[in-house]
Amino acid sequence: MKEAFVRTFYPPAVKTQKQTGIPALFALAQSALESGWGKHTPGNMLFGMKVGSGQSYGGWTGQEQLLTTTEYATQPTLSFPYIYPGYPTMSSSGKWQYKVKTYFRAYPSPLHSLLDWAGLLTRSSRYQTAMQNRHDPYRFAEEVAKAGYATAPGYADKVKAAMNDIAQIIQNEGLDHTSSPWKIIIPLAIALAGTGLIIYGVYSYRKNRK
Repeated sequence: MKEAFVRTFYPPAVKTQKQTGIPALFALAQSALESGWGKHTPGNMLFGMKVGSGQSYGGWTGQEQLLTTTEYATQPTLSFPYIYPGYPTMSSSGKWQYKVKTYFRAYPSPLHSLLDWAGLLTRSSRYQTAMQNRHDPYRFAEEVAKAGYATAPGYADKVKAAMNDIAQIIQNEGLDHTSSPWKIIIPLAIALAGTGLIIYGVYSYRKNRK
């Protein structure tokens, strides 16, 4: 399942990185955790972005969906469109755990979701420290977590663990976006040309021996 997730979403993640600077490795890791490695992506939603203020950050076209989710907070008085009976409850982390229904964004495609999420990070002053470290995906993950993007305890460590898995899959699958077909074609052409010269040399040698 992890391999299929990476193969499916790596290309749009790389395209998003080129347009926004957000590390593709981090984007994949965060979306993997929030979507269960692509198992839960209603409305092409990869990041669990709520409707919020209703502002589009680059990919949202205004579509909404009411979904069940778990939230954590320091107080038991938050309001949501619907709170399940028996909640909130005190979790082992010392925060209040909510099981609720609330409005999330929906998208025409995974790329739209990636661009909207990336636009949120790049435009918000909340994540400016993270953006200053965008060339280091692991530091970027730490700074996004510090800025309060996710409420789940230990979120930064979970993201970085997923990044390790994804980096290994990218390497194993040969998906590195820096790769170029010319890196294969040119050495192959040189090898074939060299083989041709060798064959020609052997042929010439044998001909001259006769």
